[in-house]
Amino acid sequence: MIVVSTSSNQDLSKWNTPLVQFSRQLPDGKEHTLLHFEHKWFLGSKDGCSCGFRHLSHGSQELGFSEPVDWWPEESEDIQATHQAIKLFKRLVISGAQVDCIDAWAQDEPKELGLLGDSVVNLAAVEELAFRFFDGHRFEFAYET
Repeated sequence: MIVVSTSSNQDLSKWNTPLVQFSRQLPDGKEHTLLHFEHKWFLGSKDGCSCGFRHLSHGSQELGFSEPVDWWPEESEDIQATHQAIKLFKRLVISGAQVDCIDAWAQDEPKELGLLGDSVVNLAAVEELAFRFFDGHRFEFAYET
């Protein structure tokens, strides 16, 4: 699941598309308590869950941000959905809002609440098509040229 928080009081659901769905109804789990800003959202995909976005699973984060490549097959709709979401995050940050997100996937065994990483992502330096979410990480977004 992907949970998002922002300092903006805008209704993010007005930017919903068939591929990207923002909802105020947060899923079970406490990851949203690790977000830093007041207005919290669940980021769903065409599947209803957060599966329909580009992700790097735990242990693959060293691959970093990268545009899609032939040797790592990805669904074109997942690429488009991620692109749409990151464009909205960029729009919010450029307008002066603060935005962060956490990508967290349920494991077979209960785990202690915590993060594997916490990073600032400069959206001026990361190409929109190269962005992907990292499992277990909190990203705070910035736009610094």
